[in-house]
Amino acid sequence: MRRVLLVICVAAIAFSLFSGVSFAAEGGKNMNEDRYGLHVESDGTVTLRGEPFYGFGVNYFAAFARYADSENQRTDEFKAGLAGLASYNIPFIRIPLCGYYPSYYDVYDSDPERVFSYLKEVLDECEKYRIGVIGSLMWWDSVVPAHVGGKRSDFGNVKSETVAYAKKYVADVVSRFADHPAIWGWEIGNEYNLSADLCDRNLKEYLWPQNIDGMPLDNVNGFDYYTSEELAVFYREIANVIRSYDSYRMITTGNSELRTASYSLYEQGKTKDKDHLWDLRWEQNTRAQFDSMNRLLTPDPIDAVSFHLQQGTYDGSNKYIMYFNAFGNYMSTEEYFTAYAQTAREMGKACYFGEFGDMLDMENAPDMIEKFTEITTAISNSGIQIASLWQFQDYTDEGPAGQKLALLSELNKKLAAEGKQSSGDDWQPLSPEDKVTPSPKPEKKGCGSFGTAGSAALAAAACVSAAAAAKKASRGGKKDKKTGK
Repeated sequence: MRRVLLVICVAAIAFSLFSGVSFAAEGGKNMNEDRYGLHVESDGTVTLRGEPFYGFGVNYFAAFARYADSENQRTDEFKAGLAGLASYNIPFIRIPLCGYYPSYYDVYDSDPERVFSYLKEVLDECEKYRIGVIGSLMWWDSVVPAHVGGKRSDFGNVKSETVAYAKKYVADVVSRFADHPAIWGWEIGNEYNLSADLCDRNLKEYLWPQNIDGMPLDNVNGFDYYTSEELAVFYREIANVIRSYDSYRMITTGNSELRTASYSLYEQGKTKDKDHLWDLRWEQNTRAQFDSMNRLLTPDPIDAVSFHLQQGTYDGSNKYIMYFNAFGNYMSTEEYFTAYAQTAREMGKACYFGEFGDMLDMENAPDMIEKFTEITTAISNSGIQIASLWQFQDYTDEGPAGQKLALLSELNKKLAAEGKQSSGDDWQPLSPEDKVTPSPKPEKKGCGSFGTAGSAALAAAACVSAAAAAKKASRGGKKDKKTGK
């Protein structure tokens, strides 16, 4: 028996040395021994304290980001907003754990304690109201490269200053707050896949707006575009940093809905020339290509597939988007949501619907709440356990926002009554006998996962395919410069 145990121990040590989730490799120490937050089981089930969790949350963009780098770090606004959300039985929020512009990182570099003490105030208030936080670590894809004077294609270069700075920032945030009960999950960024595999040889399209301070366009070249392969490298690197401190909580990308032509765009990205330029091709995905793109853009140790979408047209046609032309067929909302849930489940990962219910130009339509109800029903029927309403720059419960909150309140109360949501015990530290440090999940090899070999592993990614952004651009939706929406 001793010999058998010795063999097992040696094998375990060998595996830890060669797995892509080595804590020592990233220089971190495992935290969160109380196992706070959402966890993804090996079959993709989302759990809270060991029990399956279902719930509807909201996006509350400004909770931290509005005053994160301001001289006037007001607290009255987020305190009032969180109190309001608690009154509507909202169990969790999705927020940036950063600012929006490059100026935020200037403030963080000069005085991180000031930034983090303010973030702690936000998280402490969330804990007070028993509202969990899915924290998006680096919201806008262009900002970190701009801050360090790099290029967005540096995402694919593990030795670049962009990747080094991003890893340092993430390590600082996660190591500071991994033991905070209010953190329920980690997210890398917001909709980075929207920019992947898009390229313009004339260097005019698919770049950041010219009027953004700190992001000049005078030195733009082809390396300001990035491919899905490069993005996948970045996701893996950042997720490994997170895992080096927190082996328990859910990690997601923050990806938006995949473009209907994302596979052909990904294939074209692989033809980039020495100037990092290529031509685009727009052929609709098959279901198999949709699946493989989700695999590529959800590399281990990330354990939750992410998608966002809007249900209004925003193109003047005054129509709801309740059917989708995908995989060569028209699909209902429920069928489309189910495709994401099924793909995630087949990967052994959760599905996080990070932004839903933004009705855009249909927000004030007389039948808005009926359509919104259809969407929440489709989410529930699809098997998606967690979804966040896209709603708030600043909290309000007036007009359509109040109608939506009232509906989500009833849905969450029903889930709680069915035993599918958290209780007060979920916010308490574990007893000493229950404090078992969870082992990191072994990093899966093969399609859609990359080990520590980095770029070499990406060469094998012909079996998977990349992702690129949602229908937002193709439908003409324009984003707010402050929120990114």
